[in-house]
Amino acid sequence: MTERRRQILLAAWDIAAESGLGAVTLHEVARRVGIRQPSLYAHVPSKAGLYDAMFAHAYGELLAEIDRLPPRGTAREQLVRLSRTILDYAVASPPRQQLLFQRTIPGFEPSAESYALAQRLIDRCVSLLSALGAGSPAHVDVYTAVVAGLGAQQIANEPGGDRWTRHLEPLLDLFLTGFHPVGEDRAD
Repeated sequence: MTERRRQILLAAWDIAAESGLGAVTLHEVARRVGIRQPSLYAHVPSKAGLYDAMFAHAYGELLAEIDRLPPRGTAREQLVRLSRTILDYAVASPPRQQLLFQRTIPGFEPSAESYALAQRLIDRCVSLLSALGAGSPAHVDVYTAVVAGLGAQQIANEPGGDRWTRHLEPLLDLFLTGFHPVGEDRAD
């Protein structure tokens, strides 16, 4: 990533942190990095392209954090560490949580290249869930709802606290032992 592109992304994230994702404009990003708006198009093709770059940037950071996790312990212990990393990363920045895990920007769809980063995260989760006997599509859906839901509740109701995020591990245990998807054969 070029230094200018990094400056553009940091400016966009700063705007989002100050005023929300919807407040990110090409004009304001260009102003903050000290260039004219037409010059910004050499780095991002459009506002949707800027959101896409932000999406890829955030997933790249999250994946880098996950790659630093030690691959030790049981699959359950690894899933808890992975889930905690995802949750902590999400709640540390409400705009980031919204861009990565909600559809807050009308009409925004990440590019295939950017979405591939999100898919790498899902694949990592599926691998651990499968090792625990919970890798079906329904299990993955509920797992993502639990982790993303805790993040959304934390941000909406107690930013900076842990009222919801502290329940991650017991909810993962409940999910892993008690959730049997409707219409799927039970293996017990």
